[in-house]
Amino acid sequence: MKRKLISFIIIMFIIILAGCEFDNYDPPQSFLTGTVTYNGNAVGVRSGGTQLELWQYGYALRSKIPVYIAQDGTFSAKLFDGNYKLVRLSGAPWQPQTDTIGVTVNGNTTVDVPVTPYYTITNANFTYNRSTGVITSTCNVTKVGTLNIASLTLYVGVTSIVDANNSSQTNVLSAAALADLSTLKTNAVTLNATNKARQYVYVRLGVQTSGVGERLYTPVQKISLQ
Repeated sequence: MKRKLISFIIIMFIIILAGCEFDNYDPPQSFLTGTVTYNGNAVGVRSGGTQLELWQYGYALRSKIPVYIAQDGTFSAKLFDGNYKLVRLSGAPWQPQTDTIGVTVNGNTTVDVPVTPYYTITNANFTYNRSTGVITSTCNVTKVGTLNIASLTLYVGVTSIVDANNSSQTNVLSAAALADLSTLKTNAVTLNATNKARQYVYVRLGVQTSGVGERLYTPVQKISLQ
């Protein structure tokens, strides 16, 4: 019994030492930051709705590192130095790309991730009429891919995070209203009493492609109401 007790104590001591040694490994210290871009311009997305994946080379048991994209197209991940493979996932508001991007992290590292969206929104402009309480948007929508357009939506939100899941009022232009993309597209929302009484709201446009879950968005803009 005494020998078994001594053996047990020795085993537990070894386990504790091993655990301490494991805990003494330095945590990752380097930041990988960047922006998802098209033609050098940031691509707006739904906050936390679209992500990239990172895989690190040189490890037998590899696991993916999800990297969520902020609504302005930027992303950040804290990593160990090393070589990584960056993957652009499907389901995003850009066309699938099977090739990967090799990234070498050595200290703080910046990389832009190019994508090709299905549609783009340019020349977005927002105005507010205080007498009518109407916010009006105008923009150009350009088809880049081959899929059909589903809708163009004007979002009004009460915080700086605005998208399909974070808005207080919306107005949708259907595919029928977007048949001719050669013309400027106008959308409008009449603010309800609660929103009209605010000092300001935030607005944004989002275009959705048929069969694609996520939308491409314009940058969020703050609209003063008083």
